[in-house]
Amino acid sequence: MGPDGVQADPDDSRARPRGLARPKTLTHAVIDHIAEAVIRGTYPPGAPLPEVTLAAELNTARGTVREALRALRDRGLVEIHPHRGAFVQSIGEKRVREVFNLRALLECYALRTAMTAGYIDDAPLRTIQAAFSKLDDAYGRGDLFAVVDADIELHYVIASTCREDLLLDHLKSIQMETRRVIILTKVLDSDTSAEPDTHRPIIEAIEAGDVELAVSRLDDHICQSREQLLARLRERDLS
Repeated sequence: MGPDGVQADPDDSRARPRGLARPKTLTHAVIDHIAEAVIRGTYPPGAPLPEVTLAAELNTARGTVREALRALRDRGLVEIHPHRGAFVQSIGEKRVREVFNLRALLECYALRTAMTAGYIDDAPLRTIQAAFSKLDDAYGRGDLFAVVDADIELHYVIASTCREDLLLDHLKSIQMETRRVIILTKVLDSDTSAEPDTHRPIIEAIEAGDVELAVSRLDDHICQSREQLLARLRERDLS
């Protein structure tokens, strides 16, 4: 137990990577370090992340690196294959198209259903606005993973107004794939627009009660993100 009451990491006696702010544990520092390197492109999509090499570079134990890689897998940034090791998350063009196309189909149907039926009254609208504010705040803080989570949450909150459980179950079933492709858009810088700016027109159309405009803007947003990511994948030949 440290002097500040925080449980000490077993590797906390080792030197931390230079330039890292003091975290609660060394594992958190390793997570942040690897994530930042991936986002900067130091480790591009598909690149291996060998435990031994990373442990030597960061002057920590392999167990700490392994734990960090598992956490990054859960965040959608790393994929781990038995007997092969960890790699920066990558995804092919076919999968990108499938995920975005399914999202556009389901989310636009859900929004049209909700608005046509008059389900988006004061309470649901406030929930949507709160989710948008959460995205705006995450973007303002520059927290990549918080932005991705808030992005997914906002889209799901909008879709959930349709009150169709089976449709929402399908959206939940592809949330991990959705997270993977959204993470990839950030890693490859395929979406250079500010997150609040890309979503605000959708929210404004919902607030105005304009069904066709809201659905059109949602569809455009999802399809434009798809095409930007596909272009970036082809450019880097990562598919």
